[in-house]
Amino acid sequence: VQVVKKGGENLLSTTSKIFSVLDDAKSTKMLPDNLNISITNDQSEIVELQLNNLWNSMIMGVIFVILVLFYFLGTRNALFVGLAIPMSMFLSMVIINLLGFKINMIVLFSLILALGMLVDNAIVVVENIYRFVDQGYTKLQAAKQAVGEIAVPIIASTATTLAAFLPLAFWKDIVGEFMKFLPITLIIVLTSSLFVALVIIP
Repeated sequence: VQVVKKGGENLLSTTSKIFSVLDDAKSTKMLPDNLNISITNDQSEIVELQLNNLWNSMIMGVIFVILVLFYFLGTRNALFVGLAIPMSMFLSMVIINLLGFKINMIVLFSLILALGMLVDNAIVVVENIYRFVDQGYTKLQAAKQAVGEIAVPIIASTATTLAAFLPLAFWKDIVGEFMKFLPITLIIVLTSSLFVALVIIP
């Protein structure tokens, strides 16, 4: 049986099939008992660890954001900001998939790196809406007024962060082929968080 991992295919799935084939071969006595099999260059554990780190970071991020904001903005507003993390990540994953990117080490690192910057815009928007509601505006009016008041500043703020990473997307040669995933992923995630903050959260 031959199991080949092609470029761009799922490493974890391929590794699982390889171990399954080896287990079948051992159980059916296809291989001699005294044969030693060494698995080399198995990167699936590293990828799985990075994926687990991403999910754990997302979960811990949501929990900590909700806990901290609970004391300043109350339960409902804290939950709104907390929801910005999974919503931004989901939107980012959809765009990354549409662009044909695969989840490699650089993309995973970029997602973890961007995780800390996801909630900034949502905090500002929710706090401003909360301020207008506190002044007696209806929820609809508060959302319109709050977003209209701060849309340009937070777009500009996000744009300055994106501008710092944009030149890296045009990195040339072999290093550029690897590193371009970092700025592109960060740009996608931060733009998604801006969309969530300005459209979905209100």
